[in-house]
Order: sequence, then C-alpha cells, then structure tokens
Amino acid sequence: MDPLEKALKELEAHTLEELLTRLAEQQTLRAKGEPVRLPRVTLHLRSGREVQGFLLEQREDRRGGKAVVLHALSHNGQRPEPDAIFVQPEVIEAITVHDLPSLAQLPKGGPPPPTRLELKRKLAARQASLAASLGTPLELEVDWDPLQSPEALSAIDSLGTRALEVLEGLARELMGLEALRTKVRKLNLSVGPATQVHLEEQSLRLVTTLSVLGWQSKEELQSAIEKVL
Repeated sequence: MDPLEKALKELEAHTLEELLTRLAEQQTLRAKGEPVRLPRVTLHLRSGREVQGFLLEQREDRRGGKAVVLHALSHNGQRPEPDAIFVQPEVIEAITVHDLPSLAQLPKGGPPPPTRLELKRKLAARQASLAASLGTPLELEVDWDPLQSPEALSAIDSLGTRALEVLEGLARELMGLEALRTKVRKLNLSVGPATQVHLEEQSLRLVTTLSVLGWQSKEELQSAIEKVL
C-alpha cells in the first residue's frame, strides 16, 4: 500500500473537529514522553486567510469556548517563529495536514526502539509483576512473527507498556481486581491494520497499528479495556 494512502486510512478522522482532536492528541502523547511528531498544518479560514504552524493543542475556557493553538511558522514554512497563533475552531473551513506519511513514523533522534530480546525481557518482567498482584496465572502472548522492523517493535513496546499500566491500575481497585481474576487468563499483543480490544474465552486481545497516528493513548486503552471487562 502507498505510504500516503496507508497514513490517510490510519488517521481515522471524518470531520474537522475529529481531525483537530486527533492531531492535538499528538502533543499530549509527546508531553508524556511518547515518540511522536507534532503535526504541521495549514488552517484555511472562512475569511480566506491561511495560517500555518505546528498544532500544539486545543484549549477550552471556563465558559466552554475553544481555541486551536499553533506554533507559528514563517510565511514560506521553512522555520518556526517565536509566536503562537490562537484560532477559533468555528472559523476553520479546511485543514491541510503536511507530510502525513512522515507524521505516522517515529521521529528521528529519539530513543532507539528495543531489540526483540530487550522487549521480551521487559514484557516478561511486567507480566510476572501483574500476575503476582492478581494472585492468579496470567499468560502473556505476543505475535512475534510480524515484528521484523524497528517500527513494529516500537508499536508493541508502546502497547505493552500502556496495557500493563492500565491492568496494574485496575488490579489496585477491588472491582477491577475481581474482574481480572475471573475474566482474564491471557494477554495477547499484536500489530494489525486497526486498533482492537477484544475479550474472548478469558483472552484479552489488544491490537495496535504500526503507524504512530493509530496508537491509542493510555486513557483510550483503559476505557476500551474497562468496556470489555
């Protein structure tokens, strides 16, 4: 599949509001240490004006008003300016997302992805700790065959870290602990074309995308897991 077509499919946005929310989440993930790029966008306003910059966040004031915040770029888009641009979402008519295939990749200069052996050891240690907290057996299963690239290993590393943090948090709550003890005996992690969370026959199956754009935040993953429990 063409990289641009693949990135477009994994963006999974249908309205401008959904697109802005999805792109703004990149800054939230970045602030938490996730290896993501800030999206460079051009906002096409109803007035006919265009503003370009790195999308930082969506802000909401006490009265429910919203603003989209950009780190401004020069007119030719070649360098960042020491300016921030605040735009009301309702005046945005269209959005251009630049370099979409690059946005879906891990940024250069970040920490190197783990090797397969490092990842196996890391996940095994977290799995053993969670099983001890539950007081019941918990098998960890990873679909290793497709994990041939650094991007795939990074995707599983991110999914495993978030998933085990979510499950450890649930295990500290009485209702969560009981649900995990009675409903989950296996945790399965894999990479696929779309994110998925399923519980079948005491197997909690979690699927993440290869593209960073498709990764679920910890909060999204927790919500999805809680629904199936």
